[in-house]
Formats: sequence, structure tokens, C-alpha cells
Amino acid sequence: MAEENPQHGGPRPRPAGPSRQGSGAETGWAVTGTLISGMAVWGGVGWLLDRWLGILFFAPAGILLGTAVAIYLVVARYGAVDPPAGQRSSKTPSRRRSRPRGHGPTQKGQR
Repeated sequence: MAEENPQHGGPRPRPAGPSRQGSGAETGWAVTGTLISGMAVWGGVGWLLDRWLGILFFAPAGILLGTAVAIYLVVARYGAVDPPAGQRSSKTPSRRRSRPRGHGPTQKGQR
């Protein structure tokens, strides 16, 4: 019990739960930064190779490669979003029927 409440001024233990989720704006800026930095870094590497080899191929290829890698990183990191607490996930089967409860197909105007 003494370990749960540290002495005044002592170090506090880290919480055992997951870290705090960022806001939507933070996530948006992180995604934007990842995409731009991927294009800039790999495009810059391609530009350096173009200057060194005298070919005009590697800069556009580097930009495309950087964009593809950045999109992969964004999907890998932010693609799986946990549903908010209290809501069912889409992976669980629902109990709604796929067809109406009649004795056959219904037409407009008939019930």
C-alpha cells in the first residue's frame, strides 16, 4: 500500500494503461508531416543521384517511392482505429435480419 502512494516529492510510477490518444488535428498533422517528409527525403536522395550520375530519372522515382512508403507507414500506424467505448465493432455479427419479416418479397405500397 505504501508503494501506491509515493512520498511527497518522490518519483511517481507510470500508469499501467495505454497512452493518451491524440486529437484529430494532431493525427492529421502527423499524417501530413509523414507524407511530406517521405516525398522530401526520398526525392532529395533521387535528386542527389541525378546530380551525381547526370540522369533525370531518380528524382521523380524517389518522390514516388517516398510517397508510397509514407502511405504504407500512415496506414500501418493510423489505419486500425479502435471504436469508441460503448459501440459495437463492425466485426461482430449483428442480430438484424437481412430480409424483411414478411412471407416473401415486398413491393412498394404493400405491407
